[in-house]
Parts: sequence; C-alpha cells; structure tokens
Amino acid sequence: MKIRNTIYTLVFLLVSGCGVLDQSPESSFTPDNFYKNADDARSAVSAVYDQMNYNNLYNQLMWILQDQATDDAEWGGGRSTANQAKNDLDKYTFTPATTTFQSVWSACYRGINQANTVIGRVPGISMDDALKKRYVAEATLLRGFYYFTLVRLFGGVPIVLTETTSLNNLTIARSSVEEVYAQIIKDFTEAESVLPVSYSAAEIGRVTQGAAKALLAKVYLTRQEWEKAATKAKEVIDLGIYDLWTNYAEAFLIANKNGKEAIFEIQAMGGGFNEGSFMQGYMRPPFDKVNNIAGFGDDPATQNLYEAYSENDKRRDVTLRLYSATSTPAAPASITFPCYVNKYLDPTATANGEGSNNFPIIRYADVLLMYAEALNELGANNSDAYKAVNRIRNRAGLDDLADGLTQDEFRNSVLLERRLELAFEGHRWYDLARTRRLISALKAQNPDIVVEERHYLFPIPQTERDVNPLLEQNPDY
Repeated sequence: MKIRNTIYTLVFLLVSGCGVLDQSPESSFTPDNFYKNADDARSAVSAVYDQMNYNNLYNQLMWILQDQATDDAEWGGGRSTANQAKNDLDKYTFTPATTTFQSVWSACYRGINQANTVIGRVPGISMDDALKKRYVAEATLLRGFYYFTLVRLFGGVPIVLTETTSLNNLTIARSSVEEVYAQIIKDFTEAESVLPVSYSAAEIGRVTQGAAKALLAKVYLTRQEWEKAATKAKEVIDLGIYDLWTNYAEAFLIANKNGKEAIFEIQAMGGGFNEGSFMQGYMRPPFDKVNNIAGFGDDPATQNLYEAYSENDKRRDVTLRLYSATSTPAAPASITFPCYVNKYLDPTATANGEGSNNFPIIRYADVLLMYAEALNELGANNSDAYKAVNRIRNRAGLDDLADGLTQDEFRNSVLLERRLELAFEGHRWYDLARTRRLISALKAQNPDIVVEERHYLFPIPQTERDVNPLLEQNPDY
C-alpha cells in the first residue's frame, strides 16, 4: 500500500506534530539519535495528536464531510477553484478523484504511522515506567481513532500495525470491516486499561480513560451492539467527573475549554497563525467582520436545520445566526437562506486562523444521548433512557419527552436531539450513515441532490489505487 505523505524524514514525521500539546519544534533528528529520553517520547506522542489538529483532519476535512455532505450545511460559494471538492461533497457529485478523500486518507495514515512508531520505539526508552506505558496507551487510543475514522468513511481499509520505515512492501490489500473493528476495539480497550481518569493542568487535553470508554460506546453504537454500547456509556457516566453545563452556550465558551462537559477536545492555542482554530473563519460569513477580519462563509447552515429547532429551543441561537434577521449587511444574492454557524466565534481573534476555540470530539451530552439510544434499542420505555435524553432537552428549554413513546418514536426523538445538540461537531454524516437515513435526509433537505446506496461509503481515493493495485474500489464507484 502506498500511504502518501507518510514517509518523511523523522524531523517532520515524528516531531512536527508537537503543535497540539507542545509548541516547541526540534531541529534535526534521525532514528539513531532520537528516542533517547522522556522528552523524546513526549514529542513523539505529540506528533500522533497532530494529525487531528486544525492543520489536518479538523482543519477543513472533517467538517466538509460531516456538514456539507449532510442536510445540515450548504456549500457557501467559492474563494477559488480549489474549493470544487466542497461543492462536490455538498451536491454528491464527488468521484474517487475528489481531493478531500485523499487528504483524509493521508492524514489518518500519517497518524497511524506515528502511533505505530511510538508503540514500537518508546518501550525501549529508559524512563519512568508508568509514564512510558501511558504514552504508549495514548498512541494506541489515537491509532484506534484514526482507524475508526477510516472504517466509517471508507469501509475496510489496510491494517498496518508497525512503523513504516521504507518504501518497500507498501502494497497491502484492504482488511474486512470486521477485522478493522476488531483492531479498533482492541486498541481502545488496551488504552482504557492504562489511561488515567484525568490529568494535571499541565497535561490537560490528552486522551483519558473516559475518552476510551466513550469511544468504545460509539464503536458499539455504530455496530448496533446495544448492550455493550449502553454499558460503556454508563461507565463514563459513573466516573462522576463529567456533567452538563447549566446553559448550552457555556459548553462553547473559551473560558470553559476542557471543562466538565469535555471528554475529548482538539486543543486550539490561539494567538498565532496555524496555532488556533480556523472554525470561526470558515463558518462565519464574508460580510461579517470581527476585528476587521471577514469570514470565508464556506459552511452556511441549511434552512432545513434551522427549522428543525423549535422557537423556544435555546440551542438554536447559540449554534446558528440567521443573518437576514439582523442589521448586518445583506447576504450575497446567491445564498437564499443566509444562516451561519455561531458557536465557534472567537471575538478576540485578529485572524481567521487564530481562534482559541477547542473543537469537541466527544462531549458528555453525546454520551448521554448514546446511552439513551442504546437503552431504547434494548427495549422501549426504559426510564433511564428518558432521564438521559430529558437532561439534554431540559437544558435546551424543552419539556420532557412524552411518556409511553414507541421504540421507533423514541428512536426518532433521540436522533433529532443528536442533530440539534451536536450540530457542526462532526457527527451528522456518521449518524445518518449508521442509521441508514442518509438518502431520506438529503432528499428532504434538497430533492435535487441525488444520493444513492453507494454513498453510504465514500470512494477509496483514486491516487491510492493508482499506486496500489490491491486496493479494491467500493461498489459502484
């Protein structure tokens, strides 16, 4: 298998990723002079995190897939021809050559290779044994996360569990979906047994035992293993360290980063270009300037999403801003419903890449909704399922769900709550795909968009297949 952009000099491959947790780049390293001490191990682990940060998966790639390829967002227009991929995702005119797929594939496999490097090399370093095991556990969980991303988007993918050190023997066939999930569960379970429940302030932002449990719950939910999903979600709840903020808006305040609702967040340092969040730039409209900086307007919300909120749902105006109802300048005529994402705005940033907003991978609200969904699938009218989802609804200013819902009615209610609660947090396409509602949801949002059965998986990137004849394409691409 040719994993593009994976084989670099070790200075880039293993240390350039320190931006997530450690902003101090090194100068020149090789395998012979690196991996000597605990600082080297820390830098190598930080590189594994880096493929998730705002320059990689969660810069643009994941919101292009999770927003534009769903009923939650439109493509807001083009700043250059390079944005054709965003329009193709929005309109479902993409092909195996669409660049987004190659970018996601490459970022995940870079992260996997960096994780494999830590797992293979850090155990040989002379350092504190407990810290060594923790570093390996962090890398193991993140490797599982990258594979979890790949399998949900593409189906079965090649499994590589050792460091890639040369360009030889890179043509590897796709493993089955079951084999990939088995490895993901193994990685998450091993990490869960080692990772701490929490960290000191100096280490905050790293993956925890709670993150491992929550990710396992999401794996089991995706696989419809309802009892296991409910058990893992309940274990997160029973840790007793997570809770909902009183007000929905508090979950997104910069002052509350890594707070009680955060289970795993991508860290944004802010204060410097490429060290912070680009979300405010991509999701804010071009006619709304903050500190004299206009947004890009790439990701306007659909009218379908806006109208899914009830008038008294407190989440709507935190998540979205309907510009046509304000005194801001009129939106471009090409945008018929100018509604943009509001929850990631940093009013102190002086550039679009300097936002201090963390991006939530998993919030406690997500765990409560997973718990409610899994319990309902195990049997209707479970009181704990009602309690979990009603906590979310009550915070939003909504009444409890009506008692005595059928299993299908409760299922629909929970999935609606997931959409409204977690909008623009990287879950929507996954939820539509795993519940087989992608086609009906996109048709309801825009009947002109043709979504077919094949779209429940994205295509294997053509550039990968060009160099690896063992990579079979997904059906009907």
